[in-house]
Amino acid sequence: MLSFLKKSRLPSESVEGLMDIDVTPVMNMFVVLILFLITVATFTQVALIEFNLPPNVGGDLAGTGGSPKLKITVVVAAEYLGITYGENMIDSIPNVKGNYNLDSLYKSLVMNQQKYNIRNEIIVAVRDAIKIKNVVNVMDLCGKAGFEKVGLSSATENPESL
Repeated sequence: MLSFLKKSRLPSESVEGLMDIDVTPVMNMFVVLILFLITVATFTQVALIEFNLPPNVGGDLAGTGGSPKLKITVVVAAEYLGITYGENMIDSIPNVKGNYNLDSLYKSLVMNQQKYNIRNEIIVAVRDAIKIKNVVNVMDLCGKAGFEKVGLSSATENPESL
């Protein structure tokens, strides 16, 4: 009868005092992992491209009664790079074998920037199906040409069809 009154112990409770957890392998793994992450973090760089969206021309003109300020626009199309001032096409640089001639674009931008006395604003208008690396290259080139504010816009083939 006394055996029923004794509290029976679970096997885990009886072994509890004998167990010792070795965390050395886990700590070694964390040391190696931390060193690896620190090493990788020093080689990564975050690239930022500052650009401005074009202003809403309709909203700005409603209160002032003036005309919009004309800007130089670089049109990035599959066949060419075009430079426009307002509605007029100033220059067109053809795409040769899938490569844009960025040197000619740079020279044309600098020349037209001085000709039209536009110092700080330019818009990059991108047609459909243009690779993002080409857009980034053109935006970087606009910054090198001296334009402080680079706007980004879309340029559809047929705006009347929308």
